[in-house]
Amino acid sequence: MGNNKEISLEMIVRSWRTILVSTVVFSVVAFFISTIIAPQYGSETQILILQKSVDIDAYRATKSSEFAGEVLTRVVSSSDFMTGALAKAGENYLKYGATPEDQMKNWNKAINVSNFGSTGIIKIEVSDTSKKEDRKMTEAIISELLDNGVKYHGNENITLKKIGGPVYFSDPVFPIIWLNVLAAAIAGIFFSIGLVFVLGERVTSWFSKGSHESYDYANSGLVGGAFEYRRDSF
Repeated sequence: MGNNKEISLEMIVRSWRTILVSTVVFSVVAFFISTIIAPQYGSETQILILQKSVDIDAYRATKSSEFAGEVLTRVVSSSDFMTGALAKAGENYLKYGATPEDQMKNWNKAINVSNFGSTGIIKIEVSDTSKKEDRKMTEAIISELLDNGVKYHGNENITLKKIGGPVYFSDPVFPIIWLNVLAAAIAGIFFSIGLVFVLGERVTSWFSKGSHESYDYANSGLVGGAFEYRRDSF
């Protein structure tokens, strides 16, 4: 067992050129694909859910805020809220697709809402291929939520307050080029090591020095055969 392991490790070391080439190729391909993809710019906003009633105990207030947070995460993902936010932004409903199915699919890709449980805080993340559009949609979503929140969640005992952001990121949130290149490089290393284990010595000779001269023409019969043919032809 130990012997086989030593042989395998030795093969990997001898195949360093193959591993290097695979890593570089995977990384370059990942870099070019990442640069072709349209970048997505993002923003982040935090909303606090507050209880209006002072008579409610702490436990019930916490559970109520937690439930309201779960409701709001579903509200923002709804078609009604999307229509209201688009109206606030002055955007056509076709912005996210030609059919209702495409619109909801693309809306939920562009908008992500996270609920921080018992804290009563929700985080809203918005992304768009345009920084200007991202800012416009973020402001419209927050405005629609703060102005007409009761219409969607139906609980008049809570109020919503913006406590963080919006924070607009200057760098794209997708794709993250350096992360893609790193992941591709790691994939290239594992791919080449897999080739070493499967193909063995054939891999070590691919990029080894003098590999083109390693073919034995004399023993192959090609050289001798060629001379014999020339003799017979005369």
